[in-house]
Amino acid sequence: MVQGDVLERLREAIVGDSSLEDVEEAARAVVESGIDINDAIHAATEAIRSVGDCFEAGDIYLPELMIAGRKMERCMSVLRPHIKAAGSSVQGGRIVIGTVSGDIHDIGKNLVATMMAVRGFDIMDLGVNVPPLKFVHAAKDAGADIIALSSLMTTSLPYQQEVIDVLKETGLRDRFYVIVGGGPVTPEFAESIGADGWAENAAAAARLCEMLMTSGEKPPLAKTVVP
Repeated sequence: MVQGDVLERLREAIVGDSSLEDVEEAARAVVESGIDINDAIHAATEAIRSVGDCFEAGDIYLPELMIAGRKMERCMSVLRPHIKAAGSSVQGGRIVIGTVSGDIHDIGKNLVATMMAVRGFDIMDLGVNVPPLKFVHAAKDAGADIIALSSLMTTSLPYQQEVIDVLKETGLRDRFYVIVGGGPVTPEFAESIGADGWAENAAAAARLCEMLMTSGEKPPLAKTVVP
């Protein structure tokens, strides 16, 4: 099978009426073909991004978006080990995301992670009630570019700041962009704790990550970015 056919199979598996198993098989076919993994990621990202565009335009609904996100995650689970082996980078970048300590809400966080995935980011979702040190260790071990912190309860807001404080204490603050969001989180709060960015919804969060990754500026930023 020629390169174009292998990549087209991957595109169709992601955007079409295909199962997760179909996506995994298409991704494995890419690996077995010897195609440059970056080319495969580019093809998958273009395909999944079209799904995200349709969602933002109101042409498809949340369940379809969530399915697309799971497909992208399954695709990346196959391609990721070969990205590392090839010494190449994920097209969008790597993001560690989670809901901070004291908060078990995950609906908003899950939607944000999905929108990031359909924009081509490699997502490590730590879940809910995540301690600050776990964010830091996970980001360091994964070689992440961005740490995304979610809070839906006012009482959990201090833990967003604690993650940034731990990064400073461990000398790692300049390694990662830190973005924050959630119902009680405001741009003013984000700036007060020294976050690099704030977004009011999932689509804005994905755009924010793209802005940070293409800005050419290293963290921490002097001013909080608000898309």
